[in-house]
Amino acid sequence: MSMEQDSNSHLILARTHRDRLRGDLTIIMKGEGVWVFDQYGKRYLDFEAGMTRPVHIGYGRKELAQAAYEQMVKLCYFTPMEFANEPALRLAERLSEISPGEIDQFFFVSSGSEAVEAAIKLARHYHYFKGEKRRYKIISRRGAYHGVTGGALNALGTVLPMRQIMEPLSTGTIFVESPYCYRCPFHLTYPQCDMACARDVERIIQFEDPEQISAFIGEPIQQGFGAYAPPQEYWKIIREICDRYGILLIIDEVICGFGRTGRWFGIEHFNIQPDLITMAKGISSGYVPLGAVGCTDRVMEPIEIFHHLHTYSNHPVACAVALRNLQILKDENLIDRSFEMGAYFLERLKSLESHSIVGEVRGKGLWAGIDFTLDKEKRAPFPPHRVVRMTDRAKKKGLIIKTMGQALEFAPALIVRKEEIDEAVRILDECIHEEEKELS
Repeated sequence: MSMEQDSNSHLILARTHRDRLRGDLTIIMKGEGVWVFDQYGKRYLDFEAGMTRPVHIGYGRKELAQAAYEQMVKLCYFTPMEFANEPALRLAERLSEISPGEIDQFFFVSSGSEAVEAAIKLARHYHYFKGEKRRYKIISRRGAYHGVTGGALNALGTVLPMRQIMEPLSTGTIFVESPYCYRCPFHLTYPQCDMACARDVERIIQFEDPEQISAFIGEPIQQGFGAYAPPQEYWKIIREICDRYGILLIIDEVICGFGRTGRWFGIEHFNIQPDLITMAKGISSGYVPLGAVGCTDRVMEPIEIFHHLHTYSNHPVACAVALRNLQILKDENLIDRSFEMGAYFLERLKSLESHSIVGEVRGKGLWAGIDFTLDKEKRAPFPPHRVVRMTDRAKKKGLIIKTMGQALEFAPALIVRKEEIDEAVRILDECIHEEEKELS
């Protein structure tokens, strides 16, 4: 078999422009720890944990392969309706122990998008069985990313072709502003703003009719602006507004969950209780496809039957691998390690603020971002294509990173070491310096 990927290949790549296929596209052949190797044997420091950030425990963990093998030979599959399986029951029990507060019941799917889809459906079921059949609208935020299946795509608050090509979408999504203080959509300054972005949600709810709104969905820390955490009081205000109008609060933990931000779940930084949470990525460290939705007993109590089905829901092999992954996260103290190494990483990244085009460095745990600007005082927008060029430079130097809007984003595996962080920051320093030189 040819180890080349070009315009004659049979493999379809997601979100990859056709022009990229005319060049020498990188094929990742293997991974070890936080390093990956391409078809030519070149080694890359992976500071995006697989680019979509799932590989929390690092590459090459034989324990997870063994867990998959043992479950496959015991029971490879059985339906998720009317029958249960042991790994799914055990994983639900384990998640009930570590999930935020009263999140106590779980349904397993194959991805983050499917988890969001299931959460939206559970919210609708909750209201339907309570007799509130007019509640169908979902509140999302501009800048949000919640996946690309039908319902999840409806909540996509980012201007991307993956949404625009599929329009018109189904009705029922309301978009409010995000808490992006670095470039405030209300042109205000925190804390004098009195959290206008959060308080304005109530005005939108009243305009849309509270009796038609089912749920508010949001990431505790947003990826769309580059690992952006809101002010501490933001989620408390949103929780209070949802309670006032009987609206369920869905917290999307697909990226933040399982130690990415230095806690088991990102919402723990804000001390509020969600009604539902979505999970994926770090739940299995990317070794098998798995996502989940969790909810409180209060949400499930009125629901007589959940009218939803994926063939591979509650999959026994995926659940068995996730159980072993969670055990590794616990035994190796990787949640605490994410907090400690994240503090070191953020300190090292802060040294880059001396560059004229670095506007803001931020992060929680091992999820961080650098927001760029053409004018530090005015926070003038930075051309996104120039941020992309910095990722290209970094890749040539052996570092894999990605962009989010006008920011660079970083999310290494939770096993990353200080010397690997130092190497990444050294390469970043070079890339930013080269961009400055070109701009001047």
